[in-house]
Formats: sequence, C-alpha cells, structure tokens
Amino acid sequence: MCRFPNARTLGPSGRHLQRAVTIVVEGIAHILSDLTREAEEAITSLERHVSTIRARVDALAGELEQQRIRAQLRLEERLVEAAGQLSEEEVAELRALEDQVVNDLVRAQALSRQLAGFLQLLAVSRQQLSGAGTLPDLDAAKDLLVRQAMVRAQEEERRRLAREIHDGPAQVLANAILTVQYLARLAERSDLRGELFQQELARVESALREGLSETRQFMFALQPTTLQQHGLLRTIALYTETVRRHFPAELILQLPESLPPLTPEQELAAFRVIQEALHNVQRHARARHCWLRISAHPSEIVIEVIDDGQGFRPGAVVPTSSGGFGLQGMRERAELVGGQLEIQSEPGHGTTIRLRLPLATSGRASDTENEQAEEARVTQQKERIA
Repeated sequence: MCRFPNARTLGPSGRHLQRAVTIVVEGIAHILSDLTREAEEAITSLERHVSTIRARVDALAGELEQQRIRAQLRLEERLVEAAGQLSEEEVAELRALEDQVVNDLVRAQALSRQLAGFLQLLAVSRQQLSGAGTLPDLDAAKDLLVRQAMVRAQEEERRRLAREIHDGPAQVLANAILTVQYLARLAERSDLRGELFQQELARVESALREGLSETRQFMFALQPTTLQQHGLLRTIALYTETVRRHFPAELILQLPESLPPLTPEQELAAFRVIQEALHNVQRHARARHCWLRISAHPSEIVIEVIDDGQGFRPGAVVPTSSGGFGLQGMRERAELVGGQLEIQSEPGHGTTIRLRLPLATSGRASDTENEQAEEARVTQQKERIA
C-alpha cells in the first residue's frame, strides 16, 4: 500500500508534489472502475446478442424437426402407395433427404447446447466481475464446462428413465385399472353381485390408482416436461399439487402472476433447487408451515423456500448418499446458470433456502446508450489524466 509522508514535514514543493500524485492515483482508480463497468456492459451486450442467436438456432431446430417428420411420413406414404414396389433409386433418394435433415437437426441441436454453455459462462463471468472485480481464469472456465456436461448427462439419464417408466409400469398399471373396471361391469350383469366381491374389486382398483399416481409423480420429478410447454410457474403449481398429498407441513405458495424470461437452463435449475428444498423439508425439517416464494426484481429473480422447523447448522452438514443431490448440489446448480444460493438456518429457528438468478438484460442501457456513455467516459478519462 502506498503511504505518503505527513504533509507538515514537507516543504511547499513537496506538498504540491503530494497533491499531484494523489490526484493521479485517484484518477487512475476512477478509470479502472469505469473500465470494469465497461467490461461488464460489454459482456451483457454479448449475452443479449448470443441469446438472440440461440433463439434463432432453436427456431431452426424446431423447423428441422418438423421437416424430419414430414420426410419420414413421405417415405412411409410412398411405400404404402407403391405397395412395396418402389425402385431402389427412389427409396435411396427419399432416405438421403431424411438423412440430410437429420444431420442438419443434430448440428442445430449441438450448436444450441454450445451456445447455452457459452451464455452460462458469460453470466458467471459478469457476476464475478460485478462482485469481485475479476474474471474466471481458464481453469475455472474449464471446470464450469465440465460440470455443465455432467448436469446435461444427468438430465438425459432422467429423461431416459422417465420414458422407460412411461412405457413400462405406468402402462401396465393403466391397463390393469381398465381390466378391473371391465370385471366390475361384468359382475353387475351376472350373478357375481356379492358385496365382498365388489369391495375387493374396489380395493384393487384403489391400490392400482395409487400406484399409477405415484408412478406419474416419479416421472414428473425425473423429467418435468411442462417446463418447456408451460414455463416455471405452471410447473411449480403442478408439482406442489402432487407434493401436498404426502407433505407433512402446510405448504403455502406466494407466486407472481408472471416472470421475466429465463433461459431453459435457469428454469430447470430453479425447479431442481425447489424440488430438493421441499424434499429436505419433507424428510428433515419437522416443520408445521413451509413457504415457497418467488419475486421478480429489475436485475434478478429471487426464489425462497422457508420453513419453521427444527433448523440445523449449515457448516456441520456432512454429504450423504441418501438420494437427493443435497445442499452442495443445489449450490452447483445455481452457479452453473450464473446464480447464487444462500442458506440461512439455526437450530430451533427454521431454514431459508434462497436462490438468486440474474436477468441478463435487466437494468442495462441499450447499445446506443452504451456508445454515447462510452464517448463521455473517454472524454472524462482524458481530462483526469491531463
């Protein structure tokens, strides 16, 4: 740290020099602050641009998916029309068209995933620059990309399990319910009208319906498909509706009517954090009430899960393999999308889990305003140096 001698020990020329040096140091500090702010605004502008490009890529991927379906249907229709007598050349031509569309679709989906990872890296960089005044180094960036790949792999495995459950036990349970209903109608038309028989049928049907409900809840927890169709708020409403059936505390929702746009990755991270937080309340909190609150602010969205249960000491928690991805997993989910997770808890005083998700364009100047501000800052910097 630079230390100046006491002004009283200097002569007039020394005091004049000290004032000049102080002015220069303060001017440089202001310039560094301005440059840091400019870097943050440049990252934000790049985020907006990349986000726009990704939206165009996703729209193209959607159109390519429709083209793939049309190409597949066209091939099947031609095979039916020709009664299997299509020439090898025409079949090869139709299959080549389908393969080309599939290849383009795969490229578009890969580019969308890469842009999503880049956007998350930009969001983390902007947040760290705004908070700590530094940017992530190369090792930190690589670590972020590795963790993103791990999360994508986990989500793909969840989707696979959800599909298998849908095609397997869920279908079996649904068919079993239809069978029981058929037997009940058959019994009404025959001599099998015994009260015991009817009660047994009702008991079996009730058990099957409960099993089907639990299977669907498990599928929803594995892969919340409503996120893509209806967004975060509707997905939360549907999820909490099923959770309430077995939730030991009164679950109170405090949700806004709408939310600013979030990226699909942010919505998924928010849902997973809410999911794990409610799971922890259900298993460990011994709470009477639990509040799920979401509030939107100019620069961020804040999600809170609060309970009045027994609480704990966050620093004393030891990772376990009991199922959920736990507190550390929630932190990593938040960091991967540029967010922050806060945990407040004390024994006997309940727990608050707070997730902050940044909004990339909120509270920021437009590109034109940024250019005008940049010219003014350059002029101010020249004046300070002079």
